[in-house]
Amino acid sequence: MNAKLRSIYEFFKTNNALFVLMLIVAASALLVGDRFFKPSNVFNLLQTIGTFGILAAGLSFVFIVGGIDLSIGYQVAFCGTAFAMLAPRLGFFAAAAISIAAGVLIGYCNGSIVTRLGIPSLIGTLAVMTVLKGLVLLINGAGGSKSVRDVLLGGGPLPSFYNMKIFGFLSPSMLIALLLFCAFAVFLKWTRSGVGMYVIGGNPEAAVLSGIDKDRIMRLTYTVCGFCSAVCAVLCVIRNNASTYNMGDNIDIVAICSVVIGGVRMTGGRGNMLMCATGVAIIQMINNAMIKIGLQTSVQALIMGIIVIIVLIINKITSGYEEK
Repeated sequence: MNAKLRSIYEFFKTNNALFVLMLIVAASALLVGDRFFKPSNVFNLLQTIGTFGILAAGLSFVFIVGGIDLSIGYQVAFCGTAFAMLAPRLGFFAAAAISIAAGVLIGYCNGSIVTRLGIPSLIGTLAVMTVLKGLVLLINGAGGSKSVRDVLLGGGPLPSFYNMKIFGFLSPSMLIALLLFCAFAVFLKWTRSGVGMYVIGGNPEAAVLSGIDKDRIMRLTYTVCGFCSAVCAVLCVIRNNASTYNMGDNIDIVAICSVVIGGVRMTGGRGNMLMCATGVAIIQMINNAMIKIGLQTSVQALIMGIIVIIVLIINKITSGYEEK
C-alpha cells in the first residue's frame, strides 16, 4: 500500500463516521432520487441538523469526560415550556434568556450531583430527568392531559424567524449551530480546560495527579450540556410555534445515537465537534430518507437501532487496534 492510500485508510479508520456519511448520501440518492436533493428538502434537513446538532454538541462534552446525561430530553421539554409561557408576556429575548439560564442551572446541578455528591452520572441524571418530567407534566396539566398549546406562542413572527434563509441557504438554527461548533472546537483544542477534558476521559487518575481540577471541569461539561439543551429547546418551540409536555420524548435517544455514530466515545477521551456534526448529519439524513421512502415508524426505529449497533461494533474494533 503506497503512502497516499495508507493516509486515506488511516483517515477513515479514525473517522469512520465520515465514510458512513458518504455511503448514506449515495444510498439516499439511489433510493429517494431527486426528492432528497430538492432545495426545500435540503433546507429543511439543514434546519433539523442545526437544531439537534446543538443538543448533540453539548452531550459530546459530557461524553468526552466519560460521563452521561440522561436528562437532556426533559431539559429540552422544561426549558421549552418555560420559553413558550414567558415569550408572549416578556418578549422573545427576555424569555429566551431566562430559559437558557434555567438550562445552565440544571446542567450545573447535574454536574454538582456527580462531583459533589459522588453519585454516578447515570443515576444522578436519571433522577434529574424524573424531576423535570414531573415538573413539565405539572405545568402542562394533570398528567399531561391538558395541553398548554393554546396559551403559548400563538403565531407571530417567531416561526417566520425559524424559516428565514440567510445567504440564501442557511437557516438561523444552522447558523447558530455553526457558531457554537466553531467556538466549542476552539475551546476543546486550545484551552487548558478543553484539553483537560480529554485527559479526564482518557485517564482520570492521571488527570488528578497532573493537577487538573477534575470536579470543576466535570461541572463545566454538564453546564455546557444544559446550555445547549436550552438553546435547542428555544429553537424547537419556535419551529413548532408551541411547547407540549412530550416534546422531550426520544430526543435524548436521537442525540445519543448521533454522538455515538459520529465516533465520540461514551467511555471518554475521544471526540470532537467534527465527529459530532457528522453523526448528527448521518442520523438526520437517514431519518429524512426513510420518511421520503414511506417506511413505518416501527421500521425506522428498527433500522436506526441496527445502524447504531453496527457503528458501535466498528468503533470497538478500531479502538482495539488503536490500543494495540
